[in-house]
Amino acid sequence: MLNLIKNEFIKIFKRSKTWIVFVLFIAFIGITIFGTWMNDKHMREWMSPEYQIKQAEDQLVYIRNDIKKAENDGDANWLNSSKEIEQSLLKQIEDNKEIIKNGISEDAWKKELDERIENLETTIKDYEETGINEWNKRWYSQSKQDLEDYKYLKANNIKPLDGWEYNSLTFFKNLNAFLGLGLLIAGIAVFMSDIVSGECTPATLKFLLVQPMKRWKILFSKYIVSVVTVLLMIIIPQLVGMAIVNTTSNTKVSDYPIRIEQKYEKSFDQNSQQVVLEQIPNTSKMVSNTEFTIKSIAYQAIFIITACSVIFMFSTIFKSSMISMAISVILTIFLTIGTQAIGTIREYSHLLFTTYADASSVINSNLPLMYGNPSLTAMNGLICMAITSILAYIIAHINFTKKDILI
Repeated sequence: MLNLIKNEFIKIFKRSKTWIVFVLFIAFIGITIFGTWMNDKHMREWMSPEYQIKQAEDQLVYIRNDIKKAENDGDANWLNSSKEIEQSLLKQIEDNKEIIKNGISEDAWKKELDERIENLETTIKDYEETGINEWNKRWYSQSKQDLEDYKYLKANNIKPLDGWEYNSLTFFKNLNAFLGLGLLIAGIAVFMSDIVSGECTPATLKFLLVQPMKRWKILFSKYIVSVVTVLLMIIIPQLVGMAIVNTTSNTKVSDYPIRIEQKYEKSFDQNSQQVVLEQIPNTSKMVSNTEFTIKSIAYQAIFIITACSVIFMFSTIFKSSMISMAISVILTIFLTIGTQAIGTIREYSHLLFTTYADASSVINSNLPLMYGNPSLTAMNGLICMAITSILAYIIAHINFTKKDILI
């Protein structure tokens, strides 16, 4: 068995496809790093006092035209409203000029955080005094959760993030979001679809089958080598990417709090007249970004193993590598996109392993909101992927060991 595994590693790393896919994935990670940095750069430019002044001055031109029109028309309400906006814009310009002159205090974010905490405490107190009912319980629960998060930030002297900052957390979430769109499963399909079928034409598989060794060992060695290779090719570059971002970022987020394991239930919203998902109070817990990242990578590894098992199954069923690749790519991409676009499929999305490609959205409980399906929990995902992996390998095993293979 060890010799078989060794030989399979030699074959897989001699394939040009292995290195092409690996280089493309590294390039994709590099693009994601650059995109995260550029978005941070643009956001800082848009939020700069110079840009805010320019925006306010541009708006002043239109507001002063409105003031003239309102005076000519004799519309008092329009005139008063426009003058209030004018004063607000003038104040905005003066405040930003003051920031340019004196700079922003390093403790400004702490004061803003204190204000958020104070406002939330007042809001929660109002809810409790007026009484918690069916209509305000969701906002009451959300306010208490936000208050807990803000108090944690204050106690640990952590600056709140807006979500666009250049750091490893933002990079990791962006990368997982892109991979979850179907890029991850498509890449695995392209890489693995000819692991078995590719040796049927030319018939290199024939030389293995005539050797005095059991077929299941041949199949298992190919499966193990394929899974290990894919795991290394996907996870290691991500870790390197996060290390690069950590090294080049001024924002350290290892202790930043993340909410996970939030549970949801369906509820009818009277305002929108639609069925929406509501948070079930007190079902989430707070973890550090380090713990969140470890859980996400572990979950992604399980998804990769499942995807490899399914693609491996297709590779054993079809002798033509082109057919196995086409079916693997088309089917997995359809399931990935179809569950998002087709409402009927979304109802059963928790039963399809392709839904769990975005590991970070699974762990931070955003996936149920994306699909409108409260059953999309991390535990259901683990059960779904475990069953899918076992069934896929059993089918591959039966097909390879019992079926006559004519080469």
